[in-house]
Amino acid sequence: MQIEQRGVDTVLGSDLALGVIVFGRLPVSFGLGRWASFTSLLVGTVAGTVLVAPLALVSLRTATNLSTSGGVHVGVRGRLLGSVIGLLLSLGCTALTLWFGGDAVVGCLDRLVGLTAGGRSHAVVHALLAACTATSAVFGYRMLLRLSRALSVGLTALLVIGVVAYAGDFTTAAPADTEYLLGGFWPTWLLATVSAGLSGPIAFITLLGDCTRSISPRRFSQPRVFRRGRGGPYWYRGGWNVQAAVAWAAGSGIGLPCVDTPAYSGPLLPVTGGIDLSFLISGGVTAAVYLVLHAGRPHPVPPARTPERIAVTV
Repeated sequence: MQIEQRGVDTVLGSDLALGVIVFGRLPVSFGLGRWASFTSLLVGTVAGTVLVAPLALVSLRTATNLSTSGGVHVGVRGRLLGSVIGLLLSLGCTALTLWFGGDAVVGCLDRLVGLTAGGRSHAVVHALLAACTATSAVFGYRMLLRLSRALSVGLTALLVIGVVAYAGDFTTAAPADTEYLLGGFWPTWLLATVSAGLSGPIAFITLLGDCTRSISPRRFSQPRVFRRGRGGPYWYRGGWNVQAAVAWAAGSGIGLPCVDTPAYSGPLLPVTGGIDLSFLISGGVTAAVYLVLHAGRPHPVPPARTPERIAVTV
């Protein structure tokens, strides 16, 4: 742990990876043509951005990340729900990166040096990539920031080279004999909008306020700042806002039967036309239940913030 001398600042990084290309391929694999794929991605991305972007204003007012700010709604301990969801999202992105990265490395080594593309080689390469990823995340943060611009330029160049290399086989339309995944155009288009367009911005929903963390050493001692103290306007009942937790449970309970994954398909999928709208339905139900349970109840007001704060990087 070290004290950040520059204070709160903006950190920019590239987010250009093979996973983004896979998202772009999904509408075509569903059977959509060129413009249908483009419009589904465009509409989904814009809709997701409109839904998610306002959350950045939360950290602007609270001067802390969204996981901590969630204590306003679900309680000091209840906000651990958001932290767990953020952790699962991070693990999912890491697994996706290792999966595609490992396959790419094994494929290249197979062509270059004749490495047998079997289970053992995949296991070794994936383990090495996982170790490099963890090491770089812990010890190489500043190095990654310095390399960010070079990596973004290099990856863009590789994408351009890839388009040229595969120009003969390159197409943005589904093959002529490809059927719509859900049997009709509009259900398939809506599926692509949700799965390939809307899901992108939603994946960053817990990360929007991470650049605005700050703590005042004059208001809080070091021991109190260390797992989070007790009491305060957002302590509610033992650190939990029971009504907010009930709203979250209601939304999750309604959303689970609408989930569609390779391992599980919910019983309410026929109601939604076979389209996974679980997170939209969950969000709407959670918001409605939260408003009903908190109707007429005054919301806690935080104390005035002191102007002197230092940013802490852990």
